[in-house]
Amino acid sequence: MNYYENIVIIDAALDEENVDSAIKRISDTIEGNTGQILKQEKWGRRKLAYVINKHEKGFYLFFVFKAPPTTVKLLEVLYKVYDPVFKYQVIRLGKKEITVLEDSLRAAEAKQKEAAEAVPVEEEKTEG
Repeated sequence: MNYYENIVIIDAALDEENVDSAIKRISDTIEGNTGQILKQEKWGRRKLAYVINKHEKGFYLFFVFKAPPTTVKLLEVLYKVYDPVFKYQVIRLGKKEITVLEDSLRAAEAKQKEAAEAVPVEEEKTEG
């Protein structure tokens, strides 16, 4: 399996519910074809550098995932027929990028674990 980065620009006019359904559809396509999403971010609504298909703004989504090449082909087919998506790019990561990615994922996991341990646990009081 290869590691990929995927940036998707969808219609900025969509409400939060439709944005979430687009994310779910993309995620289901990846995970339904033996892929694994490692990182997923909403970058939000931004002005485009140039007008694309009469759109001046777009809602940016970012995915990092691990999947076989056939999943990428299915994902690209989805993007071509799925109306909210008007621009996308899928990049296969090289060895250096994979190493950096794994290090950052480990660091984020350790940070999350520290935060969970730092939460004070209420001690039960016994009545006597």
